[in-house]
Amino acid sequence: MLGTLLMVLFNAILVWSLMQERQSQIQQLETRLEQLGSVNEQVLSTVLAPYGLSSKAQRGSFVMPVQFKLALSSGSLTVYSQPLWQQHSHWFIAINVLLLIFLWRLVQWLRRTEWRSARAFSHRGGQKKEAEHQDTHPASANLLGVNQLYQSVFAIVYCQRLSSVATGIASLFETLLQEQLQHQQRVSVKVLNSGCLAITVKEVAYKQLETHLQNFSVMALKCCRNLLPDLRRDEVKVGLCNYRSGADQAVVYQLCQSALALARQSEHKHCYRIPFSHNHSMLLAAKSCSLVDAINNEQFVCFFQPVFGLYNEEIIHHETLLRIRHPQLGLISSEYLLSHSTPESAARSVDIAVLKRLETMLKSEQLQADISLNIHPSSWLDDDMWRRLEEFLTAHSRVCLECPAALLAKQPRLIAKRLKSTAACQRGIIVDQLSKWPTDSLSTLKVPIKAVKLASELISHVDTDRHIQRRVLSYVANAQRFGIAVYAVGIERQQQAEVLKQLGVQGAQGFYFTGAINQLSAFNLPQ
Repeated sequence: MLGTLLMVLFNAILVWSLMQERQSQIQQLETRLEQLGSVNEQVLSTVLAPYGLSSKAQRGSFVMPVQFKLALSSGSLTVYSQPLWQQHSHWFIAINVLLLIFLWRLVQWLRRTEWRSARAFSHRGGQKKEAEHQDTHPASANLLGVNQLYQSVFAIVYCQRLSSVATGIASLFETLLQEQLQHQQRVSVKVLNSGCLAITVKEVAYKQLETHLQNFSVMALKCCRNLLPDLRRDEVKVGLCNYRSGADQAVVYQLCQSALALARQSEHKHCYRIPFSHNHSMLLAAKSCSLVDAINNEQFVCFFQPVFGLYNEEIIHHETLLRIRHPQLGLISSEYLLSHSTPESAARSVDIAVLKRLETMLKSEQLQADISLNIHPSSWLDDDMWRRLEEFLTAHSRVCLECPAALLAKQPRLIAKRLKSTAACQRGIIVDQLSKWPTDSLSTLKVPIKAVKLASELISHVDTDRHIQRRVLSYVANAQRFGIAVYAVGIERQQQAEVLKQLGVQGAQGFYFTGAINQLSAFNLPQ
């Protein structure tokens, strides 16, 4: 049908254009005959021939000729011509042949496209049936006592503007979220005392889990915007935790709260996920282990983690790290045993123990590079601890302090006063865990800054996130203006090291460089 319409349309356009041309020729012929005046039959035939006309009708033709009457001053003159389709038959044949070839190729292309689409659809349908068949037979998983083919998702959604009316919108939010889900999982929404919305999505197929988790923050944002259309993206923060059946719900809740805390601290990433694993249960169980008892019983080790140059692969300096010997988990960081409820005296006792152990290590180990030392923020505020630290730094000229960037931003005057009054700190310090460039804080310091260490939250996605790359590049540019070196902490992949090198970061430390060295270089006193 479409091909017929196209052919009729093109032929009609051709006939119309030829008729317009014929009318123009008739007008030109009339003007020329008026100029010639009275002419005989032979001259008239000569004048009409270029226009495809004749003064007499052709006899014996199967096609009736077309006649035209020319209006002259001396009277009307009748002339004859072949029909347009016969006179210009070559045009009609060429155009219709081209149209037929085009339509034939178009039909062939549509048939191939339809066949490929049908084949792809049947292939996807077969895969879907196969997946459904596999999902309905979790025999091997049931032998283990858990269903490995399904997981649940627990999420906490924080929106300050909705927290005051969260109780009234919980059921509406659940309905809106149910509409967003593609596979109709069971959803429940509850309101926490803080005003946050706690969401549980049951039985998400494992093959759909990653897609579901990636889209969850978008679905939560859409639901919130259905309630408050003028919400900005950074006003909605989401913490996620996916877990299998039988997981400790208290651990799941704490992991989700931790993910939400990370999301609320980040300026640009609004959703964090921490998947549940049995290691998390063990790490949370480590809270029962007393940090003070571990220090008093000397159940800890200190070692030097080197910072390598990204350009020459030489050791720039060493950072002193502490690990606690846990009876079940092995060597763990003391951060797992520290909490807000930990007394400051316990944290200072850890720093005192590290100073004693470091002094012993410096006597026995011959290191070419300088050494940096981190202390707890409470030790910066304690006068007795600071005097002890000042004596240690004076006795060991190769050791310098690392100051957390968060503490420097919070207490810039106090930190500047401490450093200015300590002669040993005049040789320079290192700013640690830098996530935002401290313009005002650096201007208050009266001591040299040897280097700044970028926070691990910048490093974890630096190889994929262009926004983080731009931030790191701006920090490197700021550091170069002050003559400060920039180091990275927590390097785990080669891609991270390559990107940081291109951004101008001079050194880095982490598992990628020293994962196998830490245990070999660990130093522990005999008990």
